[in-house]
Amino acid sequence: MAAERTFRAWLDASVLPHLYVEQSPFTVPAPLRGKIKRPDYLVGIPGIGAVAFDVKAKTTYPEGLLFDLAEVQKLRAFARLFHLTVYFACLDPEGGPFAYWVRLDQLDGVAARRLARKLVLVLPLHQAHLVDMRADFYSAFVAAVTLA
Repeated sequence: MAAERTFRAWLDASVLPHLYVEQSPFTVPAPLRGKIKRPDYLVGIPGIGAVAFDVKAKTTYPEGLLFDLAEVQKLRAFARLFHLTVYFACLDPEGGPFAYWVRLDQLDGVAARRLARKLVLVLPLHQAHLVDMRADFYSAFVAAVTLA
């Protein structure tokens, strides 16, 4: 929750339109429950449109960032149904001004690995976009898209 609050404060300070997506299971149609995962925020990017962000407090490991395969698959289903570009915004659980952004489709070619009885996708840090949250959100987004 702290990561989501930090992300929201950054959006507010950047004066960008955004919506928080309530995560209660009752906000999803019954036939889609358990099949899609909603991102945390929809952000209106001037000149581009809506972009979705799923905010995570993530520890970085020497191997990179770890993503739960089942969660990624459900987020992919959401992205397809709503025709939205989705990013993971991975903030340090300890806080700090930096985050890593990973566009959902960057995980498409990553092979699943079993860690602690769970299937995960591991993305090396050099493939994620390092974001300085002291800059305004729009500038960070343009830099991330330019490097993509």
